[in-house]
Amino acid sequence: MTVFLITTILVGLLLIPSFLAAFGEDEGTLRPDDTFWNFFALLFHIIRFPTHTLLWPIITSGGPLTFFGGLFINCMFYGLVVERITSLFRKKKENNLDTIDEKSNT
Repeated sequence: MTVFLITTILVGLLLIPSFLAAFGEDEGTLRPDDTFWNFFALLFHIIRFPTHTLLWPIITSGGPLTFFGGLFINCMFYGLVVERITSLFRKKKENNLDTIDEKSNT
């Protein structure tokens, strides 16, 4: 559960500058030679997946609450994906340690 919360919070914190950078890019105020902010503008395209990519007609017709709610769901989605991946690796590591222990006992 802590991996989920930490990842969700970190992605949410990355969402803020990436949203602002993407807004600046859309408005034409982001300089092309500013690699730091351009990185965040490109990161927004990743963070907005899956709700804003798959459900765009619903997001645009729903207003700002739907827009930002979808971004929050995306943050939780990435938190869930990272939590599941770390859980899988932990389980695999435990199975490997159990196998090593069984082999050393025989």
